[in-house]
Amino acid sequence: MSQQTLTDTDTASANKILAVTLLVTLISVAGIALPYPVLAPLFAEANSQLTQFMGLPSELLLGIVLGIYPLGIIIGSSMIGSLSDTYGRKRLLTLTLLGSALGYALTAVAALSEHFVLFCLARFFTGLCEGNISIARAIAADLHPTIDKTRSFSLISAMGYGGYLIGPLAGGYLVLLGIDAVFWIAAIACLFCALLSHFSLPASLDIAAQNAQKQTSLALLKEPAIRRFCLLYLMLTTGVNLYYEYYPLHLVRQYQYSSVDISWVTVLLTSCMIAASILLNPKIQQRFNHAQAGLIGMLTFAIALAMFALTQSLLFMATFALMGIGIAIYNGFLPSYLSTAYEQRPQGQLMGMLVTIFCLGNLVAALLGGIFSMFDVRAALLFGATIATLAAALFYHGHYRSQMWQQPTP
Repeated sequence: MSQQTLTDTDTASANKILAVTLLVTLISVAGIALPYPVLAPLFAEANSQLTQFMGLPSELLLGIVLGIYPLGIIIGSSMIGSLSDTYGRKRLLTLTLLGSALGYALTAVAALSEHFVLFCLARFFTGLCEGNISIARAIAADLHPTIDKTRSFSLISAMGYGGYLIGPLAGGYLVLLGIDAVFWIAAIACLFCALLSHFSLPASLDIAAQNAQKQTSLALLKEPAIRRFCLLYLMLTTGVNLYYEYYPLHLVRQYQYSSVDISWVTVLLTSCMIAASILLNPKIQQRFNHAQAGLIGMLTFAIALAMFALTQSLLFMATFALMGIGIAIYNGFLPSYLSTAYEQRPQGQLMGMLVTIFCLGNLVAALLGGIFSMFDVRAALLFGATIATLAAALFYHGHYRSQMWQQPTP
């Protein structure tokens, strides 16, 4: 779809496209997040055959299970965004959602049979299809200036957080029916989203972008300035994913939390993210530019994560709120910052690159965290805080000192 096509749409049509995209994002991410409170307790207890493969430590097996999924997303998202530039946003979104539904169904079968290899392969295939958040972000960028892109990115992030609220909460209770039930529900959610995408999004979304390039998103890394941004974004997302993937294990070990307990703590986190995206980000946009807001978000998250790892009391709930606010702020402003700096580039390719880097950070975090957690899971969390702080320092230097990513004058 060409950016010009969406730019010229009237406000009502643009709002309808964004509304459907937000709903698909909410339900799809809820399906993705359903297993989150299930895996850490499962591998911590180590009673299932899934946790006893080849005599390897259950912590290492958890790292493999957590890492194989983002590895699939890394490969898939590097292509999905660019393909949507060429073949259309709607078509690619629908097909990848159908693929996700199939992947979750296979995961349910593997969980029921306690087959570790099939479980990992199914998670990998699901990941291949789950890079489609890049399509949602590309649609948000294409709607600018009819709808301000920072507002669109913040709303899409809010829906993603809503999915992370609904999904883990449902997963924590569904696991009582059996681990396979969690993945069957995820498959149904993705199938529903595929139907919603096919029947509700307009055919205009299947028009190829005028500046489409038949290259993967990784082709952008040829440019030094983009490589620098990707490096700091990788560091930031590695820190964030160390938190996402290992705070459940920390809660299990430090506070003996169950799956249901983890689900309700996640509700606190995601509620803060949603509130910050919808209510706080518009106020921040009135007072700070995108670079300043991005720095505020990164540093808020890093400081709160360090406090979470070091506290020994239930005061960690306050750090959860701060981390949620920090994540919501940088997620609302950094994609908009990059999109503005490279607004002439195909937005599907650009957003696909961000998703790819995020998932690469997910993979790195899963592997590093699996090693750290064999000694002390708090070490993984503190390393995440440190590397996120370094990412903020690189961003500050690149924007203010080197001026690598040019922004329009307000």
